[in-house]
Amino acid sequence: MRRRIVDAAYDTFVRHGYLATGMLEIREKASVSGGAMAHHFPAKRDLGLAVIQDRVAQAVAQTWIAPLEAHADAPSAIDAIFAAIITELTGKRAVSGCPLNNMAMEISAHDADMRRALNAIFAAWHDALRAKLYADVLAGRARDLHPDSLATLVIAAYSGAMAMAKARQDAIPLADARVELAALLAAKYRGAMLAG
Repeated sequence: MRRRIVDAAYDTFVRHGYLATGMLEIREKASVSGGAMAHHFPAKRDLGLAVIQDRVAQAVAQTWIAPLEAHADAPSAIDAIFAAIITELTGKRAVSGCPLNNMAMEISAHDADMRRALNAIFAAWHDALRAKLYADVLAGRARDLHPDSLATLVIAAYSGAMAMAKARQDAIPLADARVELAALLAAKYRGAMLAG
């Protein structure tokens, strides 16, 4: 029952926003009684934290962190991630945005615990990107590359492009970001191959 409530809340928060969603709406979507809802989540804030920790963190891990680990190098991983997201959004013909970005922009200023939980997810994402980039530098696949700041740039480019895609309701900004990130990374990786 708890999972059903969290799933319903996650879906509703992503589509309509945390602040605009009422507990009654979530309760009805999850098909649970008021008592069951109150037992698992006495306050909306408790449910918001559960959604962040259980679903938003999982979405980032599945969409970004696992694919980074599965590819041989950062450029191929980043390109494959963007390609998969663009394909999914094009098939849906709707863009609800990045769950992490949506919640961070909406509630970070309102709740310190939620802000810390969201920041921890951004930090895990950043750490995974930085580690992949650093491994490429150590392996001689890339040079003149600063893993920490480049990881920040990739996340910022994705998050910004996703926000633009949500506003436009199409994946074109993500496609543009994909092309430019690929060109930027190719220059840094090609330089290492030429120097080697």
